[in-house]
Amino acid sequence: MDAETSKAQLRARIRSERAARAATAPESRGVEAEPSVAESAWALVESLWPDLDLNGRSMLAYAALAGEPDMDPVVDRFLAHGGTVYLPVVTTVGQPLMFGAVTESMATLEPRGKWGIREPSPALSAVDLLAEVAPDIMFIPALGFGPEGARLGNGGGFYDRTFGPQGEVPMEREDRMGWVFGVCFSTELGLPGLAVEAWDLQITSAVTDHGVHSFD
Repeated sequence: MDAETSKAQLRARIRSERAARAATAPESRGVEAEPSVAESAWALVESLWPDLDLNGRSMLAYAALAGEPDMDPVVDRFLAHGGTVYLPVVTTVGQPLMFGAVTESMATLEPRGKWGIREPSPALSAVDLLAEVAPDIMFIPALGFGPEGARLGNGGGFYDRTFGPQGEVPMEREDRMGWVFGVCFSTELGLPGLAVEAWDLQITSAVTDHGVHSFD
């Protein structure tokens, strides 16, 4: 079995499991478990900035697709406490991500583009994002992670082209990034048989419904 076949099978299994989870979860754009991934992520924010004075702080998050861990509550609370939030924007298939700022509640964002992702207007490349914003904390979605932190994405390669070892801004060689966390459900950690390619993004920690998991 080649690497892409193996990844395709893992994606199909996880998407099926997420669909089943979504069918029994409270109505939401994404999915919240009990305790939720969003609660774990916000607890992490509180641990980093206990006074919750987020003026001058910035976060890179994402707008959940159906079945993904819902980060809307984290984004809205971060904004309410004075922080700035950026979301990824897909502009061209086969190209790195762009990024745009969220200025109001996540509920105001409308689905756009081929995949119906809720996105702000694109404004910054990854290079510009780091040069002009340098997010203090980044949450990167995934279908799961291998035992050592290799990320399994949806298959479009956008995060790999942006932050992977061969990407526009390789995360492993970048010192302007703050704390970086993958996001998935706890059952999606340590995926067996996940093939790792040279371009695959690797993460050192992930936020799940059971808290923060370190791959170190």
